[in-house]
Amino acid sequence: MASPLRRIPLRRIIVTGDFLRPVEKGFRPSQTENIRWLYRLLRRHLGEASRLPVDCLSWDDGLDAAAFYAWFGAEPSAAGWAGFFDAGTVPAAVLETCEATFGDAIVVGFELAEWFKRTLSHLDIPYVDLNIHPVRFLPDVFFAVQTNDAEVFAALLSHHTDPEAFHGWADLVSATALKLRPDLALEAPALLVGQTSLDRSLVDGGRVVNLEDHAGAVRALLRRDGCVAFKPHPYNSGDFGLFRTGIPFRQVRMVRANAYALLAHPGLREVVGVSSSLLVEAPYFDTAARILHRSPFDLAGGRGAARPGQHLSLVDGLLETDVWRSILAPLLPVTRPDGWRFRLPANSLRLSLRNFWGFNELSTDFLVQLYQGGQARAG
Repeated sequence: MASPLRRIPLRRIIVTGDFLRPVEKGFRPSQTENIRWLYRLLRRHLGEASRLPVDCLSWDDGLDAAAFYAWFGAEPSAAGWAGFFDAGTVPAAVLETCEATFGDAIVVGFELAEWFKRTLSHLDIPYVDLNIHPVRFLPDVFFAVQTNDAEVFAALLSHHTDPEAFHGWADLVSATALKLRPDLALEAPALLVGQTSLDRSLVDGGRVVNLEDHAGAVRALLRRDGCVAFKPHPYNSGDFGLFRTGIPFRQVRMVRANAYALLAHPGLREVVGVSSSLLVEAPYFDTAARILHRSPFDLAGGRGAARPGQHLSLVDGLLETDVWRSILAPLLPVTRPDGWRFRLPANSLRLSLRNFWGFNELSTDFLVQLYQGGQARAG
C-alpha cells in the first residue's frame, strides 16, 4: 500500500461496485441496485464534505459491461465473471478504460471486485470499499471498510470498533434465542452451513465453489458424527452441492431452526462451511468454526494491531458528513465540520437493504406476530 497515493487533481467522487457481476443465470446486472442504494445513501455526505460532484457508475450506466467481458476474453455469464474476479493483471484495454473513467476520481465502492481494486491501486486511484460486515447480530448491520491509501486508513482507524466489543451483543442474542426456541434439540454436534450459490467469497481459482468441492471434509464429518446436520442459507433453499459429495441422503438432517438459536445452543460444538459469515460469528457464541475455503475479509482487531489493507469495522458514523470529512481529508481539502450526528434506530440498514440473514426472526418478526395477534383478538 502506497502512502500517500500519487496526487493527481481529484475532480469528482464515483460511487460504484462490482459492476460486472451478473445474476446466476443470464447475462444481466446483479449489483446495480446495491450500487445505486449506496449512492443514494452517501451522495449528500460525500458532496458536502468535498464540494466535488458525486457520480454513480454501474453496468451499462456509464460502464459497458459487454466490452469488459470481451476484453477479458470471458464468456458473458457468472462463470465468466468468476474467471476474472480475482485476476492479478488485466488486459491493456481494461487498464486504459479504467484510467480514463476513474483517473480523476476517488472511488467509493460497494463490495468492489478484487481485479478492480488491484487495478485502481496500480493506477494510484484511491478507493474506499464498503462491505456488509460478516458480523450481523448487532442492532443493525454495518460496514467492513478497506482502502488502498495508508493515510485514509489512518483516518478510518479512528472510527474503528474493536471486534472484541461484539461479545456483549452475542450474549444478548444468545439469551433472546433461548426465549425463541427453548425446546431446540440438535441431532449432531456439528452444523454444516449452506450459502447462496453465487457469491464473491466462493470464487476460487477462477471458478465458483460449493460443498461438492470439499467433499472429503464433508465425508469426514459424516464418519466422525454418524450423520450430517445441514442448515441451508436463508436465501438459498438448495443443498449447496451437499448431495454431490457422495454422502447418503438418509444420513443428512436438514435443519430449519434459526441460525442464531443454533449458534447459541450449548450442544453445538462446531460450525463448518465454505466461507459463510456464520463462520465469523460462531466464535462469539463460544462455538468453533472451520472454514473450508477462506473468508473474504481480513478483519482488524484492536486499533493498535490493525494493519493497512485490513478491513476495519465501522459500526456507525458513515451517515455523518463529519466522518466523511475526516476520511477524505488526506486526499483533498474538505469543508468545515458541522458537528451534526446521525444515529440510526435499530434495524434501519437491514430494513433499507431488505436483507436480514435470519436476524429478523429474533427481532422484527416477533413484533409483527404480536401485532397480528392483537389484530386477530380485536377482530
